[in-house]
Amino acid sequence: MQNIGAANADDAFYRYKMPKLQAKIEGRGNGIKTNVVNNVEIAKALERPPEYVLKYYGCELGAQTNFDKGSGTSIVNGAHDTRKLSELLEAFIKKYVCCYSCNNPETQIKIKKESIYLKCKACGFVSDVDPRHKLNTFILKNPPENKLKKEEQKLKKAEEERVKDAEALGEKDKKEKKKKDKEKKEKKEKKKKEGKEGEDKEAGERGSEVSACADDDDSGGEEDDDGVVWMTDTSAEAANRRAQEQLTAATAAMVTLGNLEAEQEAARRRAEREARKAAEEEARKKAEDAKRAAEEEAARAAAEAKAAALASADPVVRLRALLADKDAPTIVKEIRAMTGVEGGTAGKMRVLYEAALAGSDARMDQVLKARKNVFAQFAQDAQSQLAQLIALEYLFAVAAPGRIKEAPYTLKMLYELDLVEEDVILAWAQKADAGKLLAVSAEAGRTVRKAVEPVVEWLRQQEDEEDDDGEDD
Repeated sequence: MQNIGAANADDAFYRYKMPKLQAKIEGRGNGIKTNVVNNVEIAKALERPPEYVLKYYGCELGAQTNFDKGSGTSIVNGAHDTRKLSELLEAFIKKYVCCYSCNNPETQIKIKKESIYLKCKACGFVSDVDPRHKLNTFILKNPPENKLKKEEQKLKKAEEERVKDAEALGEKDKKEKKKKDKEKKEKKEKKKKEGKEGEDKEAGERGSEVSACADDDDSGGEEDDDGVVWMTDTSAEAANRRAQEQLTAATAAMVTLGNLEAEQEAARRRAEREARKAAEEEARKKAEDAKRAAEEEAARAAAEAKAAALASADPVVRLRALLADKDAPTIVKEIRAMTGVEGGTAGKMRVLYEAALAGSDARMDQVLKARKNVFAQFAQDAQSQLAQLIALEYLFAVAAPGRIKEAPYTLKMLYELDLVEEDVILAWAQKADAGKLLAVSAEAGRTVRKAVEPVVEWLRQQEDEEDDDGEDD
């Protein structure tokens, strides 16, 4: 696994990962193609449809692409190495995955009319995608589904419920506040009414007292406090003081409500982080389990195939399995111990040539060069060398006639590696029925000799030049 985005390649703690791109070149000639083996896994890690990634390769390389939804096979026509495809994948991530603001890959593709933009889930930034790229046309014709994950659906539902609860709480507080204001207003009006009545009563009592004092001068001027009535202070200063007290109480209620909403928001964010962390951990475990299961299945299949090949009665299949992971001495020992192979030494060489050269898609002359230490063990004398040439004739006449164009290169490599002497090659070329030992028809033998004629003619010229030099001396 590797980090998503080249800018985050060195961050050991970066949590957004994707598989490393794997590409395999298949076919030959005009039918050569590149299979992006894990394109589906990469697209899943990027949260993009695999068709988008594959189509981007095709647009940048000018090649046709083919995606099989059933098997997930992703084909790009032509031979393209992994390094080039990785560079194009990085360009795709930069243009169609990462946020243009925070560089976070957790974005969604949105389409509005004929425009494409990226909505970042982390910072909320909206990134406009360059409309000039050819992939935009494909995306507009094949828009993404943008389905919410289960965790996101839960978070969205929780957010809607939180907003609904907050609105209900606000409405309740509003009603209570309105009720309290009404009660205060009623109390205030009641106090004002009582105060007015008290003033009228006090004025009447004062008039009575004045009359009493005028009638009774000997009363000694005693004051009577029994008629005093306490009333609400209606001065401007008192009214401002009461208004300030009411304002302070309302502010305190608002602060309390604000603190409650802040605590609810913090709890929601904490729940979102925990849910996202749990989802990422679950996804990581699932990916690891899937990868481990795939590796185990591949190993089991390889082991079964190898066991079946080793147990096969066909010596070619058995030897091909040995060539995959055994050393040269083991392979040579197996060839020498073969029994029941028609044609004697030539028959054994037929098994070796068919298993080693016809069983590989690589050029036969290069495989021959890589396996020189095995072929050299059967080139000790002229008879063994002739057996190799007969096996070569069988290879291109019967086992792999479609690859006969490689015959001259393979014969020339045999000569250059000193596996077959010049005289033996010229003698084999003159003996048209040498392949009868391995049931090669005369017509097929002539076809093989015609294919290697340039090499044979070149060896004859070399021999003539050496003879001329000897006569001059």
